[in-house]
Amino acid sequence: MGRWILADSSALVGLFLEGDEWHEPARRSLEDLRRERLRMLTTTDVFDEVVTSLRKWAGHERAVQAGEILRRSALVRVVPVDQEVREEGWKRFVKLKHPALSLTDCTSFAVMDRFGIAEAFTFDEDFRKAGYAIRPAQG
Repeated sequence: MGRWILADSSALVGLFLEGDEWHEPARRSLEDLRRERLRMLTTTDVFDEVVTSLRKWAGHERAVQAGEILRRSALVRVVPVDQEVREEGWKRFVKLKHPALSLTDCTSFAVMDRFGIAEAFTFDEDFRKAGYAIRPAQG
């Protein structure tokens, strides 16, 4: 599949939300990803979280703008969460009892495994706890 990294909602919201505490670290990390010629894969579930969060925190116009950027980006590929991935994500959600773990995280893990992706662009430590590398590296 080439060099891919999964883009999670925490990093994508950080990129689009200029007042967010994660904006600068996300922007710097994106520059690194581009230099390394890594492409980003994300899911329809993550896309939903990003535009919903941006609508809440930055308004409808910013949410639509970010959604259109993601939909048209040559750098980001949005893949659907199909029934097989949803089932695998649900199994993980039931099995993993970490209180902050979301179903979207679990479907992201299933997509990462499906596409052989070992690293996520995220600020969510649940990815590291599930055995994946994360960027930007934290603590």
